Amino acid sequence: YAATMVAGLLGVGYIVGGVLLPVISEEKKKQLSVSIYGTTCFALLCSFFGTVLGGLWADDSWGRFWGWDPKENGALMIVLWNAVLLHSRWAGMVKQRGIAVLAVLGCVVTIWSWEGVNQLGEGLHSYGFSSDRLFYVAIFAAINLIIAGAGCIPWERVKRTIR
Repeated sequence: YAATMVAGLLGVGYIVGGVLLPVISEEKKKQLSVSIYGTTCFALLCSFFGTVLGGLWADDSWGRFWGWDPKENGALMIVLWNAVLLHSRWAGMVKQRGIAVLAVLGCVVTIWSWEGVNQLGEGLHSYGFSSDRLFYVAIFAAINLIIAGAGCIPWERVKRTIR
């Protein structure tokens, strides 16, 4: 989970420093993009093995490998989101900015999977409901959605139009 969040933080740096406030050079933006890619590869590997190991633990403890519990589904969402990000890059569907936007959206998926599903009150992993936590999860998700949305706007065209 932490690696996905680090990739998202790098994506925030790319969008804010390289797109909204063009203070990062093209070379630094390329390095950030490579860092996002590498971190996401590591995140996919760790989250996949963590999910499989969690299933093995559940099989030993509860007699079933997978029960479609919200927390299990959240772990699967992180694995799938990281796979979507990497496949989008490999297929050429996104470039540097696109991978940054997807990494920021990965933060939303991760915070929901990590903390948000606890607020549902369903499943074996339902614990710790708190309206304060739900509020902070929503704020975190909203901020990341705004940053990701800002990363999708073609700011070069907007700046030319304003002039």
